[in-house]
Amino acid sequence: MGRGDSTAASVVERFNTDMLIATGRTRAWNDIYSSRLASADVIPRFRDFSAGLDIGGLGQLGMVRHMTGPCTITRTADHIDEARQQRVYSFLIQLSGEAHFSQGDRHVVLRSGDVSFCDNGMPHSNSLGGDAGMLLVRVPDDVMRDYLPFPEAIRGRRLCARKGVAAIATSMACSLWRQVERGIEPAHADVLAHQLVDLFVTSYSQTYGEEMSGPYADAAVHARATAYIDEMIRDPGLSARGTAKATGITTGQLLAMFIRRGDSFGGYVSRRRLDQAARHLRNPRWRGSTISEVAYSVGYNSVPLFNRTFHGRFGVSPGDYRRARLN
Repeated sequence: MGRGDSTAASVVERFNTDMLIATGRTRAWNDIYSSRLASADVIPRFRDFSAGLDIGGLGQLGMVRHMTGPCTITRTADHIDEARQQRVYSFLIQLSGEAHFSQGDRHVVLRSGDVSFCDNGMPHSNSLGGDAGMLLVRVPDDVMRDYLPFPEAIRGRRLCARKGVAAIATSMACSLWRQVERGIEPAHADVLAHQLVDLFVTSYSQTYGEEMSGPYADAAVHARATAYIDEMIRDPGLSARGTAKATGITTGQLLAMFIRRGDSFGGYVSRRRLDQAARHLRNPRWRGSTISEVAYSVGYNSVPLFNRTFHGRFGVSPGDYRRARLN
């Protein structure tokens, strides 16, 4: 086991079974896997089992390259302690070999280039063939829900990386992993991390459409409404009435649709504006912009209101947020 170059802007931890004695190797590898990645049972098919984990980070994301011989990795309800563990989601990119991934009632076969989506807070199983390689992009719950309000909608679903935007997303993920291995500056890493998540979610949206809006009969209508909000987010005149008209429903129906999802129209718009503002503040290309200019760019016409609501969401002022992310 060893670490990457600690002088780099990012550090990659490296673990492999070659450093373990043959007796008790499976148990020792289970301990490494569970302590560094997620509590699970790794069950090899053969006695001469070999595996490796390279673990790094990209901004708020985790990135893991997992190489292994034939085995099954199972995470059961007994492994999951919701009170102690932050919920994490993973985009699973099959680099080589083949995997049979199962979560809930969904079972997919992943071949080189394919992608699936795993909810680490729910039981799942992954059966890997010989010389299988995967790249995991691990996304914390609070980051994931900025892009996808209902992650459960794509849990266990497969993307074919040779189709649509998914090919771009997987290529970007692999390229960023190589940069993580070489060392990447934190300010750029954070911007790239959010672009990567956005690209993967866009890939799923392209493939699964209105199903992304959650298990509601009005999912297609909700998708039209949120698409309109995203298009008009910079307009300070964005309103429930205008959104309802553009969506083809009444204002009352629009408000009720958000309430059914445990949300509100105003709350949703505010979060989208603040998340966009946060992306600007941590983006080096916006370094020369004032806080006022950032506020106006996301639809606020009152800088004091922007400062208050930003502090309420992120716990710091916009200026302090920028300084912490860019320095």
